[in-house]
Amino acid sequence: MSRRIKKALYPLLAAVMTAAAAGAFCLFSADPAENGRALIYFTETNPTEGVVNTEVTRSVSAFRKAVTEEDFLKRAGAASGLSAEELKASLSVERLDSSSGAEIILRDLSSPSEAPIILINIICFAEQCEDIPPFEVISYYDMPHTPQIPYIPIVLSAGLAAGLVCFLFMSGSGNEKHERYRPEKADTENDYQYALSMQEYIEDACRSSVNLGELPLSAPEGLEKSGYKEAAGQLISASGSTPPRVIAIAPDFRSPGAEISPVTKITAYLACALAENGHRTAVIDCRLQKPETARFFKITPKGRLADIISGNCTIWDALTINARKGVDIIADSKSISSPVAVFSSPAYEQLIEYLSAQYDVILLCAPKAWDCPEWELVTKSCTGIVMICGEEAMRPETAKGILGFKQGFTALCSVKKQQKEK
Repeated sequence: MSRRIKKALYPLLAAVMTAAAAGAFCLFSADPAENGRALIYFTETNPTEGVVNTEVTRSVSAFRKAVTEEDFLKRAGAASGLSAEELKASLSVERLDSSSGAEIILRDLSSPSEAPIILINIICFAEQCEDIPPFEVISYYDMPHTPQIPYIPIVLSAGLAAGLVCFLFMSGSGNEKHERYRPEKADTENDYQYALSMQEYIEDACRSSVNLGELPLSAPEGLEKSGYKEAAGQLISASGSTPPRVIAIAPDFRSPGAEISPVTKITAYLACALAENGHRTAVIDCRLQKPETARFFKITPKGRLADIISGNCTIWDALTINARKGVDIIADSKSISSPVAVFSSPAYEQLIEYLSAQYDVILLCAPKAWDCPEWELVTKSCTGIVMICGEEAMRPETAKGILGFKQGFTALCSVKKQQKEK
C-alpha cells in the first residue's frame, strides 16, 4: 500500500473509530433523563453563621430516609400506578444550594407525563409522615431544566479531531529521516534562544510586579526598622483602596530542614505590620501538609480549616482572635493527607467570601507556587499574590506563573541573605 493511500485511509479509520468510541461513551455515561421536580422548604430550620448548615442537612436526610422506606414507596407507588421498585429507582431527594429546602426529583420514568401526579402523591404522603420535619411546598411540579447534551456534535468533533491528529502525525513522520541528520549547531542555537526567552520571562515578571525588597526572617529591631511596615504599605497600595484584599504568599523555593519555613515567618511578620498600620488582618494557614503558623504564633487552635469545610465547627470556633494584636488566625495543628479535597470544596470559597466582609486583609500562607496540585484552588479567590524568592534567581516557571496571573496584582520579595536561617 502506497504512502499516499495510507495517509488518506488511516486518518479516516482513526476518525471513525474515535467517533464510535465517543458515541459509546456518551451512551453509557449519560445521566438518566429528568422528568420533573418539586421544591419544598423546611420551616423549622435555624441557619447559623457556619459555612455548612448541619440542621438543614439533617432535615434533608430525614426526608430522604422517610420517602425511600418500603412502606412509603408501596403506598405512594400504588397511588401513582407504580411498583415500589419502579418508584425507588426513579426517585431522589437533593438539597437546594444555599437554601433551607430540598428538591424531589423523578428521573427515567417509563411514562414521563405522569411525573406531576407522582410528585403530588409523594408530597401528600410526606405531609402525613411523622418522621419528616415540617415543610412547605414551594412548587408541586417544575419542568426538567437539565440541558440536553449535544451528543452528535461531540461525536463528530471527536472523530474530526482524531482524524486531523493522525493526518498531521503521518505528515510529520515522513520527515524523521531528515530530522535525524540535523547539524549539532542547530541544537546549540535552539538552546541559546530558549535560554534568552526564559530570561525575558523573568525580566518581564519582575517589571510587572511590585517590589517589596529584601525581608528578614526575624525582626529583633521592630517591624519598622526591619522593613515590614514599608512592605505592608506597598501591599495596600498595590491592592487598591477598598477590600476585599485576599493575598496568597508562597515561596519560589523549598526550604528542607528549616524548623519554620520562610513563607510562614514572612506571612506572620507582614500580618503584624498590616495590623500595626491599622488594617484588620486575618491569616489562614493553607500549608495543610506541613502547617506551621499555629506553632510559630504559639497557639493551640480549637478547630482547623478542614473542620470548618467539613462542617464540624463554625468559623468563629476555629478562629484564634488576637493571636497578635489585630491579627486573627485560622491554623491547623496537624497535617492532613488530602488538601485538594479541602480547597476544592464550595465551602472554601464561601469561607473566603464571608471573611472578606469581616477583614481589611486576608493573607493565605500558601504552599510552593505552581508546583503543587492545590495552588490554583487556593488562589482562585485571591486579589493578589506575593512570591518569596531565595538567593537564587527566579525560576522560569515562577515568572510564567506571575505573568499569567490575571486576577489581580503580583508582588515579589526576597529573603534577606544576612539573616536567612540555615
